[in-house]
Amino acid sequence: MIKNPKLLTKSFLRSFAILGGVGLVIHIAIYLTFPFYYIQLEGEKFNESARVFTEYLKTKTSDEIPSLLQSYSKSLTISAHLKRDIVDKRLPLVHDLDIKDGKLSNYIVMLDMSVSTADGKQVTVQFVHGVDVYKEAKNILLLYLPYTFLVTIAFSFVFSYFYTKRLLNPLFYISEVTSKMQDLDDNIRFDESRKDEVGEVGEVGKQINGMYEHLLKVIHELESRNEQIVKLQNQKVSFVRGASHELKTPLASLRIILENMQHNIGDYKDHPKYIAKSINKIDQMSHLLEEVLESSKFQEWTECRETLTVKPVLVDILSRYQELAHSIGVTIENQLTDATRVVMSLRALDKVLTNLISNAIKYSDKNGRVIISEQDGYLSIKNTCAPLSDQELEHLFDIFYHSQIVTDKDESSGLGLYIVNNILESYQMDYSFLPYEHGMEFKISL
Repeated sequence: MIKNPKLLTKSFLRSFAILGGVGLVIHIAIYLTFPFYYIQLEGEKFNESARVFTEYLKTKTSDEIPSLLQSYSKSLTISAHLKRDIVDKRLPLVHDLDIKDGKLSNYIVMLDMSVSTADGKQVTVQFVHGVDVYKEAKNILLLYLPYTFLVTIAFSFVFSYFYTKRLLNPLFYISEVTSKMQDLDDNIRFDESRKDEVGEVGEVGKQINGMYEHLLKVIHELESRNEQIVKLQNQKVSFVRGASHELKTPLASLRIILENMQHNIGDYKDHPKYIAKSINKIDQMSHLLEEVLESSKFQEWTECRETLTVKPVLVDILSRYQELAHSIGVTIENQLTDATRVVMSLRALDKVLTNLISNAIKYSDKNGRVIISEQDGYLSIKNTCAPLSDQELEHLFDIFYHSQIVTDKDESSGLGLYIVNNILESYQMDYSFLPYEHGMEFKISL
């Protein structure tokens, strides 16, 4: 399909003009040089005819020669006479030739041939040939050149048309493909198997495909980064809103306590009791602020990647929670070996395991169990408890979300699983938190 008729027309006319011009020059050259070629050709014919006839005369007697010469002169455009007759009797040399005096195009060719007759006499035969070169050449040229020139023009037209299409088709193809590439279509590529200039010359298709793939890669990376930035911005907004809400509640409660103490209202006259409560509220807000500040650093934790053995890190964390586990009768079973490894930063691994282990212990049944193991390429943390509902599982990783199983929300910031979720997503690690036959199981791909 022709996409640019102006370009095709322009290229066709240029090609046709070149071929037609070459054909015209060739025909002019033929017209100018043909007479000289014709003279040479006619001269060779003249010499050959005279030679053959002379050989024939050698077989005849001197008396037979005049009549033979007369017959030869009448049958051809060549006049043949005995030279002595020409000199002595002044015979007309070219009585049968169409030669007009005064024309530059008229030529007379003479050739003397010695003949030894059969009766032993030596005679000289003079052959005379008159040729109007340009007239002969003109007649021949006018007979053939117009037709050859028309054929040349026709050939130039057809050849120029198909050659131009053949020449421009790769350009049209490149234009078509590149115009589709402007729409950033992932499925558009140059056909590198084409048998034209796109596929054969300079690896044009491969170069453009490589450049386009690199461009798409960069664009996709930018889109991914943009999505990540938008996601982080949304997370920051949610984080700030959630933190404001979480801090606003204990502050309001603390203000009420202090105002009532100021005015000695009811039970609030017992200042030592409510001062202790106020201090406890302040401690809770301080803990929440520490969690908030800590959670804002998770991006720094995920910038590093290294291969870590999980067991030593887990042993250190479990040592911190042994007392808590013992106090509520929870048994911890560490079934990991030194073969369990993960690729992430040490700080990120410590934070993930700390939050998961602390939650598993806190929310386990009394006298329950926490089991840490590796199963089918996953790090598994199980705890015996009442399974969570689907509604709770849907919002469990939301910022500042408090599960219904938490009896004292003041002890929970609601940031633990939110931080775990962000760290694992930053490392693109699959995870799940689902019920199993005895409770809940958190699984992380290694």
